[in-house]
Amino acid sequence: MHIFRSFSAAVAACVGIVSLGSCNQEDMANQGFQETSKLRVITRTEGEDTPPKEGIIYIFDQKGLCSGIITPEEVKNHSTIPAQPGTVDIISVGSNNLNAYNLPDKDKVNDTTIIKLNSGQTQSDLILGTATITLAEGETTQLNMSTTREVICINSITAEKIPSDVIRAEVIIGPVYKNIRLNGKYTNDTDSIRIMLARDAEEGKWTLQGDSIFSLPTKGNPSFVFRLKMANSTEEYTYQRSSPLIKNRFVHLNLVYQEGLKTYVTGPNFTDPEWEGTDTIAYQFTKNDKTRSDSLIHLKAGSTYDRYFVVSVDKATRTAVLLRRTKDTGILSDSIMNAKAGSINKPHWATSGWRLPTQEECQFILEKGNVEVSNGKYKEVSDLVIPGTYYCTSNNKLATMTLEIPDMKKLSNRRITLNTDAGYSQDYIFRPVIEISY
Repeated sequence: MHIFRSFSAAVAACVGIVSLGSCNQEDMANQGFQETSKLRVITRTEGEDTPPKEGIIYIFDQKGLCSGIITPEEVKNHSTIPAQPGTVDIISVGSNNLNAYNLPDKDKVNDTTIIKLNSGQTQSDLILGTATITLAEGETTQLNMSTTREVICINSITAEKIPSDVIRAEVIIGPVYKNIRLNGKYTNDTDSIRIMLARDAEEGKWTLQGDSIFSLPTKGNPSFVFRLKMANSTEEYTYQRSSPLIKNRFVHLNLVYQEGLKTYVTGPNFTDPEWEGTDTIAYQFTKNDKTRSDSLIHLKAGSTYDRYFVVSVDKATRTAVLLRRTKDTGILSDSIMNAKAGSINKPHWATSGWRLPTQEECQFILEKGNVEVSNGKYKEVSDLVIPGTYYCTSNNKLATMTLEIPDMKKLSNRRITLNTDAGYSQDYIFRPVIEISY
């Protein structure tokens, strides 16, 4: 199994002379700026010697404004940039896949900015570092900067003695923190990790195959939901851990199906010098430990399930995307939207939290959702939609999609338009979606 260890330091022994007035030398030269001090930044994760794969450095003045960025390319090429003397705060972001993140530009960043994942990307080996330093006039100052790994690494899952009629097996771990800020503080939003297992034909085990899985730590004590799918039913078995999964540690999960009494065993195993240790969770379970069981449901996009509108279905993986039954308005910021999404009850078999529909999903909802007119007014319940402007995402950025019905007598004649340069409005409709595994 491949474990990402190539990014062991947060930013490559980077030699950069930091600009406090601009992000590149050309702009500074055009402004007639005279270099009066220099800064050499070397960031390294404790106990690690190998260089990282990618890194970016933000420089902030004492007003909290970003006054310069050392880009990944500049870090790689050891570019030099002019600097002014004074006290600066430095934040470094490193990763084995920096392209996974939608990192902010200079004029849109502060130390509380959320490090967001790009659409379709998963968490990587994320490493952060912070420091404050004063640049003396006319001198070159070298800063040796310590960094911290902010993620856990799930690199081993085995499930043994699983009944032969099981055709799919998966593990869901949560709650985990969903977002982290540049300053290393988490937001209140949570999510869960859904991991598909594969059956080893030779050994008869179900295991995690492919790359290791990185995640932000758990918020509190996590639960591990082991879901078994048979041809005509689905069963769940849940183990509640009595302590959190903390950052900079490997996680091993061992599951054994036993025809007998259940036992629970947990314990740390400090084995890897690059990480602080390994949390090994061993769970033995029997048929009587089942926490939920349902017969197989047959879902179809455009229909309803448990009064939820079905947006899409993947029959191969037995997953589906459902639309929230009701709407909200008055969502005027990212934080309000995240708080609202976190407070909505989830349907059975949910694998993650509520999120905005993508452009394609929103288009399907507004095209296929039923429009009901009652006493001359629109009414919205479960699969019903009303004319208006809906929040969605396009290329991982906030967008809106507007539904218009020019002729009230022809409800199927719908005009749908996308706005990719959207902001927030009191009247925009918040109708999130969620994925389930059935």
